[in-house]
Amino acid sequence: MKNNKISGFQWAMTIFVFFVITMALSIMLRDFQSIIGVKHFIFEVTDLAPLIAAIICILVFKYKKVQLAGLKFSISLKVIERLLLALILPLIILIIGMYSFNTFADSFILLQSTGLSVPITHILIGHILMAFVVEFGFRSYLQNIVETKMNTFFASIVVGLMYSVFSANTTYGTEFAAYNFLYTFSFSMILGELIRATKGRTIYIATTFHASMTFGLIFLFSEEIGDLFSIKVIAISTAIVAVGYIGLSLIIRGVAYLTTRRNLEELEPNNYLDHVNDDEETNHTEAEKSSSNIKDAEKTGVATASTVGIAKNDTEKTVADEPSIHEGTEKTEPQHHIDNQTESNHDEHHDITSESVESAESVKHAPQSDDLTNDSNEDEIQSLKEPATYKEDRRSSVVIDAEKHIEKTEEQSSDKNK
Repeated sequence: MKNNKISGFQWAMTIFVFFVITMALSIMLRDFQSIIGVKHFIFEVTDLAPLIAAIICILVFKYKKVQLAGLKFSISLKVIERLLLALILPLIILIIGMYSFNTFADSFILLQSTGLSVPITHILIGHILMAFVVEFGFRSYLQNIVETKMNTFFASIVVGLMYSVFSANTTYGTEFAAYNFLYTFSFSMILGELIRATKGRTIYIATTFHASMTFGLIFLFSEEIGDLFSIKVIAISTAIVAVGYIGLSLIIRGVAYLTTRRNLEELEPNNYLDHVNDDEETNHTEAEKSSSNIKDAEKTGVATASTVGIAKNDTEKTVADEPSIHEGTEKTEPQHHIDNQTESNHDEHHDITSESVESAESVKHAPQSDDLTNDSNEDEIQSLKEPATYKEDRRSSVVIDAEKHIEKTEEQSSDKNK
């Protein structure tokens, strides 16, 4: 995003405005849950807040192309790979949670295993919609904006903290809220790693992981009714998987770096070392541009000086040759002396013409660096051409006068012979 990177002020304002609107809407939309008549475990109305906040920011702030860079809906092999991981990782978390629950609590609760008032398909569709609207705002929009100034790892931390605040649950006490914060933060870190280097194709991966996690928790655990042990097991299991997955990803990329001897940017774009040296690279580029401009200016000065020198030399030669020309016109010697004078005039004419051509060619080959020096060089070339033309006219007149004088002498000699 080098050509269209958003400014630091807009970057900070976009994040701030998005978060403020999201939190304000989440408070205002709570009252609409009972109005629409949908149970909260099917669809949370407050989850619409990130989607609305993202749309408002896109409409208000400029650099639309940068803001929409994380909202691509195309498919690639990397997206398919991450989609499989988005299904496998929730399964691993749920297996660890069920094993821990069964080991330390002798059983796990199948919440709503009896007396379900809605079909399972309705729950599945509701969780997919909830996952889409939430991840559209937090992952596809917000994380993309944060990553324009930070690398993926630290961007995931920032977005994870905001998402944890948005999902905070203080209804069941401080300890429950602390474990819920750990769960949502670990959840967000896994998502940040899953969507890394997908080039904006984030929505499918984030929606799949989010929906898989929440749909499984509905049936296997009872954290939504305030059970402390359930949220503790879920939080610790998710944190373990987050540390393992991110650590394994770093190890794999580190091994690839050692074996291929290529840096991480060549192995995969948007890695943990992104944006570290942006300022240094910018300063280095500006320094190179300034030095190149100075060199061009120096070359232009040398070319101009050489052109002026050529013009001066031609002028001096012209002034030095004029006395000899006048002497040749004033002399009235015998026939053999006139012939010698005519030949010397022809030689001088040839030399002067070659000198003028060489000077013109040297001016043509002189380097011109920019538009400002073009006008001055053209004026100098014109000044060089004018003395050459003047010399040619002078030499031609001398030759004509000599020929006339020869004809008169021949006529006089013929008259005498008669």
